[in-house]
Amino acid sequence: MMYDLSRVERQHLANQVAPDFSLIRKRCACGKASTAKQLDQHGKCAACALAAIRDAITPGDFAKLQHMLGAVPERRKYHWGLRNYYCANISGTAREAMQRLVDAGLAIVGHESETQAYFHATRLGCKAAGLDSAGIKRAMED
Repeated sequence: MMYDLSRVERQHLANQVAPDFSLIRKRCACGKASTAKQLDQHGKCAACALAAIRDAITPGDFAKLQHMLGAVPERRKYHWGLRNYYCANISGTAREAMQRLVDAGLAIVGHESETQAYFHATRLGCKAAGLDSAGIKRAMED
């Protein structure tokens, strides 16, 4: 295989075009380190954004989100994410709680019938419930 100088030069030029600030580590207002790109786009680190989402919903809604994903203290963490659904009647407090989770971006509405509806957690909902990357992958599988 021949060594191509033009390819190396193109890679070098492409690296120079990338913004300098994107990977520089900066501190959030909470004191945690984050990338400058994250702080520029969202104004806070990922941990602060997740805490703001958790504060936006009630503890009862959060418990329903954990139940939806099987992320309850009675189960071991490697079982979390094996399920990703919650069935709620059309009327009632469970439906209202699920609708608040949908409005917060933590869940989506799945199959609906005349009497009930299924809800599924989003990736953000999985993170908020405390799932690790393997648990999120399990929960997002069809």
